Order: sequence, then structure tokens, then C-alpha cells
Amino acid sequence: MENKTSIGERIKAIRNRLGENQTQFGERFSPPVSKGGVSRWENGDTKPTAERLKKIAEFGGVSVEYLVNGNRLSFADTKILFDKAVHKSKLSKDERQKLVESQLDVASAVSAMVSRWDTEARNQVEKQQTIIESNPLSGIELQAYGDFLNLFNLIRLHGSKEQQEIFMVLLNMFRQIATGYIEYDKSDLLPNIDKLLSSFPIKKENKKD
Repeated sequence: MENKTSIGERIKAIRNRLGENQTQFGERFSPPVSKGGVSRWENGDTKPTAERLKKIAEFGGVSVEYLVNGNRLSFADTKILFDKAVHKSKLSKDERQKLVESQLDVASAVSAMVSRWDTEARNQVEKQQTIIESNPLSGIELQAYGDFLNLFNLIRLHGSKEQQEIFMVLLNMFRQIATGYIEYDKSDLLPNIDKLLSSFPIKKENKKD
């Protein structure tokens, strides 16, 4: 049984592989499909007609069967094709198509995962905001909350990629320790804190002569 949501994820993966936004992708069709129409395909609200599915498959270098049912290759078979490509062995047309389909499946799976994380994160933010609204912050708590947001935005907007990654790891560790999912291990936590804090330069005061 076909899954419109999965079809949509594969269409999105093909569009992203082409480096096009929804409007540009829609203009590939005759007559053109609106941005909203492409969005509905990708969200699984509607499914392209058989003719448009055929066109999308051509754009992506895949089969219509793949668009509808996904990649049917085993991990072992996919690895064989990947190894042949890496070692520049000649691939048949069918093998090249299967390899593209495998790559698109990985891309669509990652995209779906990121989208799910984004939704869960937004729900978490809304939940915490509701808690704050029902339990107003005291002056000291408000100051601490403001300091945290200040640090968060400082690192998010101006920190290096490494600083951002370490900060996110630390926040996740703090949360898991506080909720009892993992035990506090200073040999794991403290080096990360030291690495983050030591990465910030010291501002030197400008001395006037």
C-alpha cells in the first residue's frame, strides 16, 4: 500500500538534490504547478498525477516504482554499488539509478528526522513557556533566565561552529543529569566546560595615553 507522506519526502529529496525551491520545481511542469501544490505533495496532503509522477522520476533520475514504494535494495546490495562507484568501476544504467535512489532515501530520511526534531523542539519551547506563565519568575530567576538567553544568543549568533557544538552537548548533558537519565561524571562533563570557556577571548581594555 502506497504512502503519500513517503512519496512526498522522496519528491522533496529530489527537489533538494536539484537545488531548487518549491516555486522553481513547480515551473518544470507544463502547465506549471504552484508553490502550494508542490508543498501539498511534499507534506503528503495530495499526490501528483501519474503523468507528473513520471516527470518527477525523470527529473530525479529514478523510477516511478521508487517514488511510490521507496528503495527495495538491501544494505548489502547498496554497499556493493557504493563501493563500485567509489572505486570508479563502470556502473550500468540500472545500477546508477539504484544508487541514486539509495542516496535519495538517505536524504529523505534525514529530512524527515530533522523535521520531526524541529516539531518536538517547538512543542518543548511552548510547554516551558506555559510553565513560566503559570509560575511567574521572581526577580532573581528572571535575571538568571535573561543571562542564559544572553549567553545562548551570544554563542548561537557569534560563536564558532565548535563552540556551538560544545554548548549544545553541554546543555544536553545538563538536562539528562538533571532528569536522572545519566549519572554525573565529572571526567566527562568538566573537560567540555573547560574547553568551551577557554575558547572565549579575553577583552582587553583600551588604554588611553
